[in-house]
Amino acid sequence: MKLPLKWLREFVTIDASVEEISRRLSVAGLEVENIERLTPSFEGVTIARVLDVQKHPNADRLNLCQVDSGSEKFSIVCGAPNVQAGMTAALACVGAKLGKEPPLQAAVIRGIRSEGMLCSERELGLSTEHAGILSLPLDAPLGMPLADYLGLDETVFDVSVLANRGDCLSILGLAREVSALFDVRLILPRLRTLKIDRRDTAPGADAAFTVEMAAPELCPRYAALKMTGIKIGPSPSWMKRRLELCGTRSINNVVDATNYVMLELGQPLHAFDLTKIAGGKIVVRRAGSDREFITLDNEKRALAPDDLLIADGEKPLAIAGIMGGQNSEVSDATTTILLESAYFEPMTIARTARRLGLRSEASYRFERGIDRMAQVAALFRVAELLRQSADAREDGPVIDYDVRPAAPREITLDPKKLAALLGVEIPGPEVRRRLLSLGATVKKSALGKNFLSVVPPPYRSDLNEPADLAEEVARLTGLEDIPAELPARQFAYAPPNREREFFRGAREIVQGAGFTEMDTLAFATSADNDKFAGIGNGEPIRVQNPLSEELREMRRSLVPALIEALRFNLNRQAPNFHAFEIAKVYSLEGGAPVERVALGALSYGDYAMAEVGKPAVTASFFTMKGVLEVFLGALGLGERVSYVPPGDELKFLHPGRSAKVILDGAAIGYLGEMHPREAMERDLGEPCVVCELDLEKLKAYGFTPRGTIEPPPRFPAVRRDLAMVIDREFPAAAIVKTVRELSNEMLEDVAVFDVYEGQSIASGKKSVALALTYRAKDRTLTDEEVNRVHTALVEAALARLGAVLRQ
Repeated sequence: MKLPLKWLREFVTIDASVEEISRRLSVAGLEVENIERLTPSFEGVTIARVLDVQKHPNADRLNLCQVDSGSEKFSIVCGAPNVQAGMTAALACVGAKLGKEPPLQAAVIRGIRSEGMLCSERELGLSTEHAGILSLPLDAPLGMPLADYLGLDETVFDVSVLANRGDCLSILGLAREVSALFDVRLILPRLRTLKIDRRDTAPGADAAFTVEMAAPELCPRYAALKMTGIKIGPSPSWMKRRLELCGTRSINNVVDATNYVMLELGQPLHAFDLTKIAGGKIVVRRAGSDREFITLDNEKRALAPDDLLIADGEKPLAIAGIMGGQNSEVSDATTTILLESAYFEPMTIARTARRLGLRSEASYRFERGIDRMAQVAALFRVAELLRQSADAREDGPVIDYDVRPAAPREITLDPKKLAALLGVEIPGPEVRRRLLSLGATVKKSALGKNFLSVVPPPYRSDLNEPADLAEEVARLTGLEDIPAELPARQFAYAPPNREREFFRGAREIVQGAGFTEMDTLAFATSADNDKFAGIGNGEPIRVQNPLSEELREMRRSLVPALIEALRFNLNRQAPNFHAFEIAKVYSLEGGAPVERVALGALSYGDYAMAEVGKPAVTASFFTMKGVLEVFLGALGLGERVSYVPPGDELKFLHPGRSAKVILDGAAIGYLGEMHPREAMERDLGEPCVVCELDLEKLKAYGFTPRGTIEPPPRFPAVRRDLAMVIDREFPAAAIVKTVRELSNEMLEDVAVFDVYEGQSIASGKKSVALALTYRAKDRTLTDEEVNRVHTALVEAALARLGAVLRQ
């Protein structure tokens, strides 16, 4: 928000330096990002009146003008076509400087001495306009330096306004802040009040115009005023200058007046050509069946059914709070206008503006919250400006529809809690004074002697609870005055939270396996949701107000975002990527939205670095399965989990290198390498392994991921190998499970170390080699003991599995 210092001083009388004003605003949360000191490009130019204009006796296109500077009269030769007797203009006398030119000298032009010149806007460096001399208002004081009158010698603050401080997006709003910070009186503009016709229903048939409030929940207040006798033309120079200082382009006197009041008071306004409104009827409604609308920038906008429009009985006129339409804009032929001043609910404006990608100065203010009670006052102010600059006059009263009055806000403030929040004691009278300086109403509360009942002003929609008031009390003196120490407060240990412990332990285990945790957006494309169904069985959830056109659905799986993160890293020459995320996935099941916490992981590239003489261990189905086994083992579920082929359910995975994870007969997730087709589409040159688990199902078992500590064994182990030939489709995990079930207490571990198919193995069969480890806790085993146990175990396993020993 641009803040010209002279404009500010019309609201507050303040003698502080520019640097001090900047410092106090910044400390109070309104950071001044830049201070621009502007000076005029001319010197010695004053305001003068043209008394008489005669043709130059020696030149057809020149005039001889008699000019009064207020204290002296001059003869000026002027060739501007718009010069005329009685006008007020800018006079550069002998000695004046225009831009980088040398000081002005008297000159003899076609035999007539000219004692100066009447200046155009281009000669003064105000604009590129050079068709005629600068015309000033007739009431401009003669002899006054033009730079002072136009406010060209100015200091402009560039203030960064936070999203919750919509009240500071105006000169008045920032003046309120300066008034409170420096404890100086706020000078409100004196407005000529007009007759007000307050209504909650439509006026009679004899009214100049009618308003129908068809969407009161989106537009609770709408005020309007008819003005006639409009003369469209340029705005006064002082108004143009102030608009320019605030970064707004001058258009014409009507549009400029509405923009000026928006910058001054913070209330956006809009002017309609009343003759273009069918039947003189305004309808505030949703778009409904209207699908397109051409805005003032000559762009065709696609409307959604819930977009709020200003319409007449036949057509839309404006996208409410954002931009008007070409079919009702003010033109050079306009003589009658309807001024609109309304309060629109912030969320509806923000949603529409974001979807259309259309931001305006008006929408910027509406979506941050404007003064709930400033609509009529803004109409008074713009009407006053139009009377001065466009010869306008009011035709009827201000029609004010307040169909849904704002709910009262009353906050009870406890001084003890205030001290606990701030960490410093502030006397009650001082608290009261600071709150009053904000415009709040403060009185004693019925709850107790020291309690205060505070009603925030209507322009501070961000004040809703005691913590908000505490922040205001602190920042008005300066947050730097609060000591940097923790406030004294009572505390107690929080009760154990098993769910939080579960997720913390889950993160620690996966991080310990070498994976990096990520945090990705909860949105996905429709294509990704269709392809990566995730751990749920429902339908995707569509987002009404998406961040982009692509991300229109809530994610059903964590895998797509991890794949995009992989591609991001690969594009930056980071070839090894091992990451995981624990977050929610979403789906519609039985028509109701369901949220599940899932664990997603992705592994790509070298999982373990190469050593001298040894190759690197690359990511594969088995490395990811090992991570899962460690994770599930830490939960105490290792013996209850099995892995089965995925069938046709997971088409994005490699059919021979993937599996569903089964716990107690129910699927809890999947793992596997991506299908070569999917990998090629994403330019992945190496195996990309993914997995996803339903942590909601694991959490329900009540286990806490926590390892156990055991002393190292005292006695040596003995290893025996077993190689058997079995049906090709028989899972190796089932073999391990069977051997474990048949073993006695000496068998410590069973592991598969080789699976072979080829020569010497019959078709449809495979060889599975197991390493069996035997150990006793109380003694060293002898070969005889191990051989006896091992032989019995092999015979029982072969019989149960229907296998034969490999020769």
